[in-house]
This record gives sequence, C-alpha cells and structure tokens, in this order.
Amino acid sequence: MINTKKINRRRQPRNLGRPGQRSRILAMMSSKLNSLVGRSSGYIEGLPAEVRRRVAGLKGVQKEHSKLEAEFQEQVLELEKHYFKKFTPLYERRAKIINGLAEPTEDEVEAGETKNEDKDEDKDDDEDEDGEAVDKKDAAPASLTPLAGVPEFWLSSMKNNVSLQEMITEDDEKVLKLLTDIRMEYLDRPGFKLIFEFADNEYFTDKTITKTYYYREENGYGGDFIYSHAEGDKIDWKKDKDLTTKIESKKQRNKSMFLFIFFLGLWVCRDAD
Repeated sequence: MINTKKINRRRQPRNLGRPGQRSRILAMMSSKLNSLVGRSSGYIEGLPAEVRRRVAGLKGVQKEHSKLEAEFQEQVLELEKHYFKKFTPLYERRAKIINGLAEPTEDEVEAGETKNEDKDEDKDDDEDEDGEAVDKKDAAPASLTPLAGVPEFWLSSMKNNVSLQEMITEDDEKVLKLLTDIRMEYLDRPGFKLIFEFADNEYFTDKTITKTYYYREENGYGGDFIYSHAEGDKIDWKKDKDLTTKIESKKQRNKSMFLFIFFLGLWVCRDAD
C-alpha cells in the first residue's frame, strides 16, 4: 500500500489552514447571528444611551473588519489560482507516472528517496503499524510480471488517509480502484470543480465524472466565502451494474457505497429493508 502520510499532511486544501479555520468559525458565527436577525434579547435596549452608542460604534468597527476580511479572502483565492497554475504541470507529470505513460527520471527518484528533515516522519517510514522496526531487506521483491505505473494509487491514497479509510466499503473499492486521476479546476465565480477520471470498466460508461462546488455570491458575516451547494454528474451505469442499488445486510445498510456517494454526491442509496 502506498505510504501517503507525508502527502496527506501537506496537501490538504488550503482553506484548511489557519485562515480557513478562522473562516469556518466566522461562518458558524454568521449562521448563528443570521438566525437572530429581528430578534432581541432586550439587553442592548436596556443599556444606557451612551453605552448603546458605543455598541453601535463596535458594530461599525466590525463592519470595517469584515470588509478587510473579504478583501483578504479574495486575494488568498487569487494567490491560490496563481500557484495552482504552477502546480498543474506537476499534477500532469504525476498522472503520467501513475498510469504508466512515463517513468520517473533519475533526479525525481533521487529526490523522492532523500531523507526528509522531519525525523518523526522518517521514523514512521521505518516502522510498521505496530511500531516495530521494519527491515528494508524484507521489502517485497520485484514483480515477475511487469506492472505499468502504480496500480490502485488513488484507492491506496484514500485508504491511507485517516479521515477516509473508515468510510471505504467493499463496493467503494470496486469503483475507486478504477480511478486514473483526480483533477481540480477553479470556476469563474467562487467555487471549484473536481474531475474524477476512470479507466474502462464493467460498471459505467463514463470516462470522467465531475462534482462542482459553488459558494454564495455574497461573502459571509466575517468576509469569508460561504458554501452554497454542489452539483454532480449523473452516472451512466451499465445494465445491472449500478452498485448503489445493491441490497445490503442490515449491518451495512447505511454504509453502502458511502464514500463514492460522499465524493460525487450523485445519488441517494436505495438499500432495501
């Protein structure tokens, strides 16, 4: 299985960093405040006039802060787009290696084998799941049958992600092992599109399946982008191959194709009672 501990730690979406954490908190505050619009606890009304004037002034200060936060978010988005253009050739190079269309250069291999300065990560690489030291001499031997690229790269990556591994079902694996690439595109408006590319398979005819995430046109209370909704493609399942209609046991009923549905958001699983 591919070790993606380092990748997972570093390649999280940028909105999960420090600015994004603040944005999520502000979004929750905004939602709460919006629910209180038009409602009064009577607290402010009961304050002396001079104190109410100061509270109004504080609201004015907050509005100025929100304007700057909105400007900040806009600039962060433009910075992300700028660097995304620089990342794209690397993603394309990765896809070629994964799918056996190219071999890594000696420089790429040497850079990949260079020990990271993070000692904890190096230690993780040299230990198994139980913390026991792993003898690199015991590594799996070369395959007798030549393999193209890195088989099941994306499925292995997801199974190595702590947030995703518990969601993956057997039916998920049947589909996710067919992934050849996952790409992202920014929209002209706030939002982005995820593009899932699949190899020819027995389940559906689609070569690519997309899911688009939209944000509201107006910024939130704190100036951050607010998620609106997502839209996904309709899958062209082959006859009798729709895995989302499979009858599951009671134990698995609520877990059928959970991750696949979660990512693509295209169907409501129709498990039978």
